[in-house]
Amino acid sequence: MRDSELRILRLHAPLIYTSVPTAGSRPFLPTDAVSEGAEEAALYDPESIVRFDPLDGPRALPALPDPAAAGSSSAAGYPSAPGALPGAGRSRGAGADGAADSPADADPGVLCLEPGVYGFLQGTADSPEDWLGLVERFARQAWWERLDCEGPYILRRVREDGRWAAQVWRRRAGG
Repeated sequence: MRDSELRILRLHAPLIYTSVPTAGSRPFLPTDAVSEGAEEAALYDPESIVRFDPLDGPRALPALPDPAAAGSSSAAGYPSAPGALPGAGRSRGAGADGAADSPADADPGVLCLEPGVYGFLQGTADSPEDWLGLVERFARQAWWERLDCEGPYILRRVREDGRWAAQVWRRRAGG
């Protein structure tokens, strides 16, 4: 898949991560031996990483800020960081029977990407600059294709075939 090919991803089950410390200007902390299939996610407020110019369209800002939230699968091997995290469309209320209707409601140390429709772009990224380039390609492609998105930018990496696959997600408006 080319870096600039924007796709639609229909997530049918939640992706649940344990909260981890944020990594400053890096979306992810460096890790040593990581299991195949390990996953990490970092959420960024849209205004913190992309600006919109009416004539030039969206552009990534020059540096990554601290993520609003970060999480990892248990296979990534991070120690957890307690505390509530803002999710990407996670439900905050309780169901009609009073039970929590999202894993994030039951455990505030959980980051949960809820089922829904997302814009999705996959590529490669090692440095913060690489991640910003991927975010900008996502934002510009979504703008060009008139794919309305809302909520945080989700930077996600997955360990596949001994390497990290870099992904940018954003919830489709109304999805």
